[in-house]
Amino acid sequence: MNTAEHFHRLFSYDNWANEQVLLSLQDHLGFERSDKAVAYFAHIAGSQQMWFKRIKEESIDDVEIWPDYGLADALQNMKTLNQQWKQLVNATDNFDQIVSYTNSKGTPYETPLSDILFHIIIHGQHHRAQIAKLLRNAKIDPPATDFIFFSRAN
Repeated sequence: MNTAEHFHRLFSYDNWANEQVLLSLQDHLGFERSDKAVAYFAHIAGSQQMWFKRIKEESIDDVEIWPDYGLADALQNMKTLNQQWKQLVNATDNFDQIVSYTNSKGTPYETPLSDILFHIIIHGQHHRAQIAKLLRNAKIDPPATDFIFFSRAN
């Protein structure tokens, strides 16, 4: 598997895992701390939008890293971003290329594109785990979103 194929698989996993979480949250909205779970879910979309714009060297002034929108909007944004990630991967011939950006505190950084793409996947999994903990604390079984479950199904 080449690098582009690997990232396509990871972004397919990310999309699948987000859908699993969305379905669970939709089924159980109103549980204690569900507002926090929705905020984490929306944050996954907001942070992906920020990273995409950084990579494309576009302004991030209009990006909300913790957007205040519901599940449906978050999922739609994630689906749009998933397509954009796949297009970016298709158009990339050098995953080691350096991306220059400034973080939210104004500190400049330079990071290889491959590291940013991998970070995006890990970051989403981190917040999906936080959502799973909120569900468990509310006595709700969270969906299985580990990569191996995706791998077995695909």
